[in-house]
Amino acid sequence: ADGGDAELELSAVRHQPEGLEQLLAQTKFTKKELQSLYRGFKNECPSGLVDEETFKLIYSQFFPQGDASTYAHFLFDAFDADRNGALCFQDFVVGLSVLLRGTVHQKLKWAFNLYDINKDGYITKE
Repeated sequence: ADGGDAELELSAVRHQPEGLEQLLAQTKFTKKELQSLYRGFKNECPSGLVDEETFKLIYSQFFPQGDASTYAHFLFDAFDADRNGALCFQDFVVGLSVLLRGTVHQKLKWAFNLYDINKDGYITKE
C-alpha cells in the first residue's frame, strides 16, 4: 500500500475512542456515529476531559442571548456521572445517548437527575 493508505489508517486509529465496544453496548449510537462524536469531542477538548468552565464556554456559544452559566452548571453535573468534576468522552456520549435516543423513562430519569440538585431523590424549590 502507498503512504496515503497508511496515513488514513493512522488518523482512523487516532480518532477511536477508548473502549469503543463498551460504548457501543452502553449507548444507542453506531460505530460511525461514536467515531464522529469522538472527533468533535477531541477537537474541542484535546486533553479528552472537559472541566466545568470549558463546558460553560462551549455551552454559551449555543445560547449567546443571556447568561446560560447557571443552567450549564446543572447540565454539567447531570453529564458528570462519576462526579469527578470533569467530563470524559464516555460521560458525554452516555448522557447524549439518553437525551437523543433513550426511552421516555430514561429521559425522565435523566431530567429528574438534572433538577435533583443535591441528589437526595427529591426536587425541591431550594
